[in-house]
Amino acid sequence: MGHARAGKRRPLIAGSCNKVETVGALKIILIFIICAAWIIGCGTELYGIDNSEHMARPVLPMVRAMGDAFTAVANDESSVFYNPAGYAIITESITSVFSLGIKMNIDDTALRLYNALISGTDVTSSGNIDTYLGDTTVALGIMGPIFIGHVGNNFGFTFFNSITPLLDTRPGGIIPSARFDAFTDIGIVGGYGCSVPFLEGLYAGANLKLLLRTKTEIDGTVLAILDTVSDVSDIPVSRAVGFGGDIGLLYIPRTWIAFGLTAHDFFGTRFSEWMSVNRSEDLPSSMIKPRIAFGIALFPLQTERESPLFRNFFIALDYSDLLDYTSVFSNIKLGASFDTLRILTLRAGIDGGYLSGGIGFDLNVFHIYLAYFTDELGSYAGANPTQSLMLDFVFKW
Repeated sequence: MGHARAGKRRPLIAGSCNKVETVGALKIILIFIICAAWIIGCGTELYGIDNSEHMARPVLPMVRAMGDAFTAVANDESSVFYNPAGYAIITESITSVFSLGIKMNIDDTALRLYNALISGTDVTSSGNIDTYLGDTTVALGIMGPIFIGHVGNNFGFTFFNSITPLLDTRPGGIIPSARFDAFTDIGIVGGYGCSVPFLEGLYAGANLKLLLRTKTEIDGTVLAILDTVSDVSDIPVSRAVGFGGDIGLLYIPRTWIAFGLTAHDFFGTRFSEWMSVNRSEDLPSSMIKPRIAFGIALFPLQTERESPLFRNFFIALDYSDLLDYTSVFSNIKLGASFDTLRILTLRAGIDGGYLSGGIGFDLNVFHIYLAYFTDELGSYAGANPTQSLMLDFVFKW
């Protein structure tokens, strides 16, 4: 799931696109945005189902380290989840066979809880429960170890799994209230990308995705929830299969600039039949809502000679969902990346106003990634931010 050294895989375009081709490509992108927005809007209204599901995308630490801006970069295995048009520009095949990523939030209240648990403190006692569980968010995650994928020769696919539990507590009357949400994904995503005829520098790609999702949602007091999750057989679990797809465009008019556009979950990835494992009743139909992401990437070193200490430098800017009008600021993603000292990749960014950063170690086949980023769990910026660290171990070549 690590994703360093993205910049070095971008091919140089012979020559440059003329003005007619540039105008034609921009017209295609504009028409794509208008048509996609109309089709998505009609489809969502027609089916009229809840669109509250999380995206079927594992946390990719080195992309999150650069603010989650990757739509117009899309030149390594991350293109499977960010822009399938990137399959068409990857000249060196990349094969992944293993990835294990561990994520934990490091907010003050969470760290206080972790330290208490390590020291053996009874955090549920009457004297401690308000201190450690009165207003605390615990957001963990395990990505992998299933992560098998390949990109190259205009094709790309990834078979992956992830586990994402979240416990959010709030002050209550006598005992703090809480909500526990958790979902696991086992999915396969894959597709094809190619150049668009008659328009130099324009590429298109499409993915299909199949997802098995298992989830649980529990509301109550902290003690009631902890008592429920302590016995796996008591946890109310439902599972469903979802099917969807992505469509992407990538336009590279010059070697130093690229524009990307992706309609994620184009018609909505739908879970039409939730089957109860040990619930009293089945959940209603739901879907992963469609999103249209737009991005711009700059590759300054493509026009100049690179130095051994400063290679593969790029800057990326994304707007993560053109269909979301509720929080413009939260959709803005900005990041930068460069390689140095042969084995290091350094990345930094801003994701919805929150800083992020990371470092990657490329040890030939074995890779290690460490990233810091913030997820906003509330309905608006600043409502409930959780700071996270993620460590990822990857085998790929």
